[in-house]
Amino acid sequence: MFYLDSKNEEMCCGCQACEQVCPTDCISMIEDKKGFIYPFKNEEKCIECGLCEKVCPFVQKKKIDINFNGLPKAYYAANKNVDTLMASASGGVFTSVIDTYCKEDFAIFGVQFDDRFKVIHSYSESIEEAKKYRKSKYVQSDINNSFKQAETFLKEGKKVLFTGTPCQVAGLRLFLRKDYENLFCLDLVCHGVPSQNIFDKYMKYIEEKYKGKITDFTFRHKLLDKNGKWNSRNVKIKVGDKELVMNSSEDKYLKGYHSGLFYRPSCYNCQYANPERISDITMADFWGVEKLFPEEDVHKGISVILVNTPKGQEVLKGLTETMNLKEVGLDYVIESNAQLNRPAKKHLKYEDFFKHINSDPFDVAVDKCIPKPPLTKMIASRVLPNEVKKIIKKIIKWRG
Repeated sequence: MFYLDSKNEEMCCGCQACEQVCPTDCISMIEDKKGFIYPFKNEEKCIECGLCEKVCPFVQKKKIDINFNGLPKAYYAANKNVDTLMASASGGVFTSVIDTYCKEDFAIFGVQFDDRFKVIHSYSESIEEAKKYRKSKYVQSDINNSFKQAETFLKEGKKVLFTGTPCQVAGLRLFLRKDYENLFCLDLVCHGVPSQNIFDKYMKYIEEKYKGKITDFTFRHKLLDKNGKWNSRNVKIKVGDKELVMNSSEDKYLKGYHSGLFYRPSCYNCQYANPERISDITMADFWGVEKLFPEEDVHKGISVILVNTPKGQEVLKGLTETMNLKEVGLDYVIESNAQLNRPAKKHLKYEDFFKHINSDPFDVAVDKCIPKPPLTKMIASRVLPNEVKKIIKKIIKWRG
């Protein structure tokens, strides 16, 4: 059911398509108690045109009209340039796609931090400047008026490359109400999005703990682990005169994120967590790649890309210049990536977290919901090689 009728928070992904399509500007996005934005309708200005419902990704998914190939084709993908690979969250797909698609007269839409570390959608008409859109941002971006801007460029004949979560891409396609030949959509396999409000509270906790102002922040910082392999599940933070690097067991935000503790409610009811994509190309981490290609050095970053449309297939041909590509079985990719099968699972302490966060500091709220592991487990996690830990987990699972 449509959110503006039902007020069911699981039925709104916050894509802002309804706000942008409204001809009387009667819809505004309002932050709720959990920090997520939802549309609010001014009944006095509403003319009952129904456009808001017609562009809702949760209501109109089946009406997205694109030339698909049916089920996608899957490819192993790694950028040939080591510097690009290391500057990317995974396999460097985004960089190769913009280099291939954006030759002249283009606009690239992506997600960046602004100067206050707000996560926003913006556009760039420069490939070099668009590199700020690389790396994951584990926060829901503010779309603002990006759909309107994209439509203007498309009508002018400019090539538009739009990158976002599946629900954001769906919102754009429904907003446009037609498939433009000069539009290329690139989405990612998404776990879920926390709110800017939660991220702000985390940043405040970091600044207070380390007594300094944050001047740089990176999700998915690649770092050599104790086994001599590259690992990207780290944050790197410049705070005051310190540079912090923390992994997902040390950093409170990553710990909560990977546990499904504070995503948007609709993420646990996501209609796009399946192989039926709505973009031209989908990019994701390639989980389980070492089983398919044990001889390959995959630790600096490997992506899997799903080519969903003829337009995506055409761009794929150009990617061979900058990427190592190998077609792989779609079934294996789907089996290896949970969010191609189902939405993320809500943490049992989800509601408790949002009660705590209104009165407790960020770290305390997380610790109350995700207790620290025993000291012996923490030491073992730091000391034991990953291969040994995998064997121990298998033994524990086998013993039941």
